[in-house]
Amino acid sequence: MKILNIIVFISSVMPFCLFAQTVTATGDTLEHAESQIRQQAQKDGGKTYKIIEARMGDKVRVTAEIFP
Repeated sequence: MKILNIIVFISSVMPFCLFAQTVTATGDTLEHAESQIRQQAQKDGGKTYKIIEARMGDKVRVTAEIFP
């Protein structure tokens, strides 16, 4: 039974992992970089995105996964 639960969980999560697209944007502020991510998600037909990395220095760099 435990193995069956694991298989069901993996098969339900796997489609989202397979179709996620990773994008990176840079900007002067965090809001500007996130705005670029949001625009890219809308352009690619993504419904949601998740920011997985953000770095700040002279510029802000944001990496996100876009989900269908």
